Amino acid sequence: MRLTTIAAALAAAAAMAVPAAAEPGRILLYNWSGYIAPETVAGFQEATGARLVLDTYGEADEAEARLLARGTGYGLAVVSSETVGRLVEAGAIQQIGVSGIPNAAAIDQQLLQLYLDATPRAEGYALPYLWGTTGIAYDRSAVLERLPDAPLDSWALVFDPANASKLADCGITIVDSVEEVLAAALVYLGLDPQSRSEQELEAAFEVLSAIAPYVRSFDVDQYDALLGGEVCLAVTWSTDGLAPLLEQGTDRYHYVMPREGTNLWADLFVIPSDAGDLEASHQLVDFLLRPDSMAQAALFTNAVSSITSTRAEAGSPGREIPAVTLPPEVRGRLYLVTPRSGEEKRFLDRRWRRLQIGM
Repeated sequence: MRLTTIAAALAAAAAMAVPAAAEPGRILLYNWSGYIAPETVAGFQEATGARLVLDTYGEADEAEARLLARGTGYGLAVVSSETVGRLVEAGAIQQIGVSGIPNAAAIDQQLLQLYLDATPRAEGYALPYLWGTTGIAYDRSAVLERLPDAPLDSWALVFDPANASKLADCGITIVDSVEEVLAAALVYLGLDPQSRSEQELEAAFEVLSAIAPYVRSFDVDQYDALLGGEVCLAVTWSTDGLAPLLEQGTDRYHYVMPREGTNLWADLFVIPSDAGDLEASHQLVDFLLRPDSMAQAALFTNAVSSITSTRAEAGSPGREIPAVTLPPEVRGRLYLVTPRSGEEKRFLDRRWRRLQIGM
């Protein structure tokens, strides 16, 4: 779940333009922009002789719509955890067949089970690629200058209008992901992040509406704003929130997983229902789950590897922090967003857009 201008350009340079359909000797991978290391692309081509061709997207809804439309020619796709259940229900993806993917045996089973508990329909249809959380990144000096007693480890830092109003001048950005942000507002209120109650959902939207006037942007591309110091607070994916520390070595921004609880997300491998060469799809997944490939992916994206043994191999300052390693004591306050039906998602989308334009 990361968009980066530089990373996207590097990844694009490592791949060819996407053809209309799959051809012998090549496989098409549909993935988030900037979400695979260029050396991984080159390594797959060197190891297998097959050309790995990338097509990328910038929003989870975009990927979901593309896969639902069928006829993509993709041999493999990486999608967000909350979309998999709907893709299964629509018949847009097929069983992934782990017997053809030996490296799947090394996947962190505890995290996988957390995901399957939240999305039972995904069992047999998806394998986790990378993990992360949705939390708060804040500029400590800018925030404390305006809020000396700021609740730095709480969703109240942003969801309390009294706090948000004082941070508006230095810039607040919120990730444009209604299911994740709504769940955060629910746990801030002490409610179930998976709630379907009309009354509770409205209460969460009221929290968000109250702070909307103080929000500079609702955006999925927060990476450059954080690295450039353009905002003092971001409700953001950990991959972006950790970027200043892991990529620039600066401690200007701190990334926290609020004490009330926060979303654990996964980006998962799925095979489109009309993928033509299942053996090639399995070969690609197995390569991407190799320890060296996973270490490259974690380092390149600031995400959490699905292979436990590779998490200590990233070798950068700060890689031992809880948001990167997800130790057991942290996992206890994490939840996964349970997929909503297509009708429920459309309702949330409409309400979210109205909130963003001030209606």
